[in-house]
Amino acid sequence: MLEDKIYAALKNIVGPENISRDPAILETYAYQWCNEVDNTLKGREPSRFGQRPEAVVLPGSAEEVQAIVRLCNEHDIKFKALSTGQGAWAGVTVPRAIQIDLRRMNRILEINVQNRYAVIEPYVTNAQLQAELVKHGLIHNAQGGGPQTSPLASHTSFVGPSFTSSHTGFSGRNLLGAEWVLPTGDIVRVGSFNYSGEWFSGDGPAFSLRGVFRGGYGAYGGLGVFTQCAIRLFSLPIPKDWKWEIKGTVPDYEWNLPPYWKMFVLNFADWDTFTEAFYEVNDQDMSMMAMASSAEGLATMFTNTREAALEAIFAGLLVKTQRYFVVMVTAHTEREFDYRTKFLQAILKKYGGQDLIEEGVVTAQPMHYAEGLRNSLGNHAFRFTSCFQSTHGGLDTIAMSVKIGIVNQPIKQKYIEKHVIGDDRGEGIWITGYEGGHMAHLEVPTVYDPSSPESCRGYAYYQDECNKADISNALGIPFFIVGDAFHDSYGPNVMDYPRWLRKIKAAFDPKGVSDPGHYVSSKPREGST
Repeated sequence: MLEDKIYAALKNIVGPENISRDPAILETYAYQWCNEVDNTLKGREPSRFGQRPEAVVLPGSAEEVQAIVRLCNEHDIKFKALSTGQGAWAGVTVPRAIQIDLRRMNRILEINVQNRYAVIEPYVTNAQLQAELVKHGLIHNAQGGGPQTSPLASHTSFVGPSFTSSHTGFSGRNLLGAEWVLPTGDIVRVGSFNYSGEWFSGDGPAFSLRGVFRGGYGAYGGLGVFTQCAIRLFSLPIPKDWKWEIKGTVPDYEWNLPPYWKMFVLNFADWDTFTEAFYEVNDQDMSMMAMASSAEGLATMFTNTREAALEAIFAGLLVKTQRYFVVMVTAHTEREFDYRTKFLQAILKKYGGQDLIEEGVVTAQPMHYAEGLRNSLGNHAFRFTSCFQSTHGGLDTIAMSVKIGIVNQPIKQKYIEKHVIGDDRGEGIWITGYEGGHMAHLEVPTVYDPSSPESCRGYAYYQDECNKADISNALGIPFFIVGDAFHDSYGPNVMDYPRWLRKIKAAFDPKGVSDPGHYVSSKPREGST
C-alpha cells in the first residue's frame, strides 16, 4: 500500500478532489479490454482484471504531471499515464505503481486552418476534435479505435491506422511536435515549437526525438507522459456553407450526404488482380477511404444490427464477394468527382472487377458514410460477441500485407475448427494503404467470447501462433509485441533491436519509474541477449 505521507504529497499536487485510493475506484482502472488475452499469454487466468494501481491521480496541467513524476522518482514509485484508455496497454503492470489519469486535460488548444495543424491535450477525443475541424473543411487521422479514443495517444504513443488512412495517412507520421514530461520529470518540447513557438515541424536540429519516443508503434506509456501535441490536418471536401442535419439515434440515424461523395465496393476475382487494383487506386490518391476486409466484415460495415449483418451473410454475400475493397470518393467539384469515378470504372474494366453496390449486393446508406468518416466502422465488429482483437499488423508494402492475409488463413481456420474463435472462414482481415500506396497495414480482427475462458485461451494461443508465423515468414513485427519477453523473442530476428530500446529506456528513465510492462525494462531479462 502507498504510504500515507506519499499519498498526502500527491494530494497536495492535484487537490483532494483529484486523487483516490478507494479500492472500488482502483478496480475500474484494473479492468480493461483484452486483459484476458494478456493474462493468458503470461500464464495467468484469462481475467479482464490486470494489476490494480495503488492510487489514481488526475493532474490538470503539465506542471502537475511534472511534480507527480518527480515525486515518483524520489520515492521509487512507478507510474503509468492514461488518456481515454482502451485495452490492457492503458493500465499499470507492476505493484507499487500509480495511475496518472489525464482526463482533466481535455482542451483543443489551437486549430491553425492556414497551416493545417491542431494542438490538443491528452483527453481530447477524435469525435470532439472532428466536430470542430469539419467547421473549417478539415479532418485529422482519427485512428480505428473509434471516435471515443484519444488522437494524442495514437500520434505519440501507439499505432495509428484509420479508415481514412488512404487520405489522412498514419498517426505517427502526422505528429508535428509534442510537449513531453520525461520519466525524470524534465519537460521537453519536441520540434519547431521549442524554437519558434510554431508547430510546423516535428523535429529540430540533430537526431529525431520523434523516432526515439515513438518509432513505428510507440512506447505504450513506457517513456513518460505527453501533455500536448500538434498533429497534421487534411482537407475534407464539403461546401463552405454546408449545414449538417442529423436525425434519429444510433444505430439508425440519418445524415445528409454532402455533394460529390460516393461509395464503391470494388470486387475482384483473386488476390493478384486485387493487389494491382489496390496499388493503382492508392497511388493516384483517388479516395477518402480505401480499405479491404472479408465478406463478414462487409456485412457488418453496411448494416446497423447484428441480425441484419447475419441476414446479409446468409442471403448470398459469401457467394458474391471475392477479393474486394471499399472506396469512398469525395471531391470539391463536379469535374473532380467525374474524373475520380471514371478512373474507378476504368480500374474495374482493366482488372475484370464489379462494383458490389452497383450490383445491388450491398447498400451504402448515408449513415455508413458518416461511420466511415468518424472511424466508427470498426466498432461494428463488437456486435457479434462484444469483443474482438487483432493479430499481425505489420507496416510494409501492399503486397506484403496481402501475403500476411494468405499466410494467416490456414492458421485462423485451425482455431475456428476448434470452436474457440468466430467463424469467418479464416478470411477476416483489414487492409488500408498509406501515402500513395507506398506503405500498407494489415491486421486480422478476430471475434471471441470474453465470458468464456476456453474462448479467451483459444484466441490467445491463436495470437501466439500468428506471432511465430510472422517471424518464420519474415512478415514484420506485429503491433501488439509489447513487454520484455515478446521483444526478446523477436530481437534475434530483427537486428537485436531490443538492445537499442533498452539503451533508450536507460538514458531517458534512469530510475525505471515509467511503467515498462508494455515497453521494455532497461536491463535484459535473464537468459536474453
